[in-house]
Amino acid sequence: MKIARSFGGFVALGALAAVVVLYGRTPARSFDIQNSPAVIKNPSADITDIYMFPSPTNSNNVVVAMDVYPLIAAGQGLKTFFNQSVLYTMKFDNKYANESTTSRPVEDLVIQFSVGAVTSGTQQIYVYGPGAANRTGATTTLIQGGTISGTGYINRPFASLQGLSVFAGAREDPFFFDLQQFYNIFPNRNQGSTAASCLPAPVGTGACPQGFNPPGTAVDYFADDNVLSIVVEMPKSVLQQNASGNIVAYWATTSTESGN
Repeated sequence: MKIARSFGGFVALGALAAVVVLYGRTPARSFDIQNSPAVIKNPSADITDIYMFPSPTNSNNVVVAMDVYPLIAAGQGLKTFFNQSVLYTMKFDNKYANESTTSRPVEDLVIQFSVGAVTSGTQQIYVYGPGAANRTGATTTLIQGGTISGTGYINRPFASLQGLSVFAGAREDPFFFDLQQFYNIFPNRNQGSTAASCLPAPVGTGACPQGFNPPGTAVDYFADDNVLSIVVEMPKSVLQQNASGNIVAYWATTSTESGN
């Protein structure tokens, strides 16, 4: 089955830096929001985090996630939807172990997602792949001629081909961050403030020699916020197709046809 919409080339609008993970051992985490005017205007394309970790229920599986749409207010998660103009792509380089450590990863395998229009309070999710990328780098196209490998609805788990379990929808923001302390340490990031840092001299005033506050005293700025998550659990064998070594680079992009 092919999606009824026609897609040309998509230009990356948002991207989160690649992370390299020895999957099955060490989780990978990252965080970034509102880093360009384009994603501020289109929050559904703003990637906040990506995660990769062993399945807690099946040692043969791995879980990958990408979170988008930062700062959804508490109680609004189930009322927030993905942008129909955005193509969401998870990218994997499963040959990274034998590649130059100074080179950027190149996607050997991708999983892509698009969405339908919001109808009667819900939204259809389309999955493409896993499969080889048609193009690598900043421009991407739908793989496998746009043939859908799975479909479901927002906020409801569903199955896809090759043993994938998929969820796309609202979740509490998993990232813990003490924003006020961040601004105390890096005042210029707070709308260009010229206040002195709280770090010890000669950098700052010495009001916070510990840097960030320890657990128990730090304030989680995102405690009441939600994000939209795309989560895939799949057999490790999916990522081992034509692989070399057991290190996988994983990153994610959001793209639109205009790049805006």
